[in-house]
Parts: sequence; C-alpha cells; structure tokens
Amino acid sequence: MVMPPSSGSQGPGRRERKAEETRRRLLEATREQMAEGGPESITIQSITAKADIGQGTFYNYFDSRDAVIDAVIFEVVESLGQRLDALTANMSDAAEIYSYSTRHLMHTAVSDPVWGWLVVRLGIAQQGLLGVLGPRASRDIQIGVDSGRFTIDSVTFASAMTFGSLLTVMQEYLQGHLTEDPSELYAETLLRMVGISPSEAYEIAHRPLPSLPETPTSD
Repeated sequence: MVMPPSSGSQGPGRRERKAEETRRRLLEATREQMAEGGPESITIQSITAKADIGQGTFYNYFDSRDAVIDAVIFEVVESLGQRLDALTANMSDAAEIYSYSTRHLMHTAVSDPVWGWLVVRLGIAQQGLLGVLGPRASRDIQIGVDSGRFTIDSVTFASAMTFGSLLTVMQEYLQGHLTEDPSELYAETLLRMVGISPSEAYEIAHRPLPSLPETPTSD
C-alpha cells in the first residue's frame, strides 16, 4: 500500500515558497516606489499598499524602511557586480579590466537615469553600493599594482577616488551639465590616475565596450 506523503514533510516547503514570494513582492514594490519617487518617497505604507500585503506582515521580513531599501540596493548592485565579474573573468590586462568595469558603472546612469539618480541620492555611504562594489574595485586596482601595470601609492585611496568621482560625474550628467555620455572620459581619467600614459589611457578607454553578460545563476 502506498502511503500518502505526510503533510509535515511538504508543509515547510510550501511555507518557504510562500515566504519567499511575499518577500519578493515587498522588494518589487520597494523598487517600483524608488523608480516613481526616489528613495525619499518610500514608506512602509507605500510598500505594503503596492504589494497588497498587511503592514504587520512587513515586519516579519524587514525590521524597518531602511532595511528593505538596503535589501533592494544590495540585490541590484550585487547583480551588476556579478555581471562585471563574468565580463572580465578571462581578461589579463588590468587596465582593460578597470576601464571596462568603470565604463559600465558610469553607463548605468546614462542608460537608466532612475538607477543613476538612485545611486546619487543614496551616495557613497550606502553600504549596498560601497560594500559590494568597493572590494571589487580594490581587487581590480590591486591586480594592476601587482602586475606592474598601475603605479599608485594607495589602493584604498584609488578605490575611494573611483567611487567619489563616479557619483559626482553621474550627478553632473543627470542634471544636464554634461551633454554627452561621460563613460569613456571617466574611464580615461581614472586610468591616468593609476599611472597609464595619456595616449594609452585614451586608446583603452575608447575600445568597443563589450556587453555585460546576463546575471550568473546557481542552477
């Protein structure tokens, strides 16, 4: 006789799937609200209304408004970081890795102004941005130092300069003070900062930019 599966063995699976679906709805609602009004427009009420979820349920998943904003930013930035890693994984020239990565970072603001304004508004203090992309930038710069390609006194300082200038130039572009895509000039300037000659920095920064791969999956 074949016994039916026990409800206890399948219950947790269903609960976990439902919990993940609820969390995903909260994250998507937060992302939509960010796109409509920026991070300052987000309230727990606006998130739960968009997600059609009770406010009490919200606190089963996130402690606060800031916590759900952090979760959304982490997802978006981590996805971008993984795509940059996949793009540059088989590249050997540190200058090319640094150029392609920084150009793509800047180009996100050009191709998606909502994303660009989000990054600018949150700023360098946003831990999702700095915590995910900062170590990657330091890693790429360190590769350049170790290979003799870059000549700088401090990797930490160069990484900070990378993100400080990223936010400033993004804001200048989004406010209309720059009329052309600044991605190449941004990368060229950073390459010169780490010791690449002006002529070579220009050439590397103006190479055709490969498209980012899709986000790698664990499947």
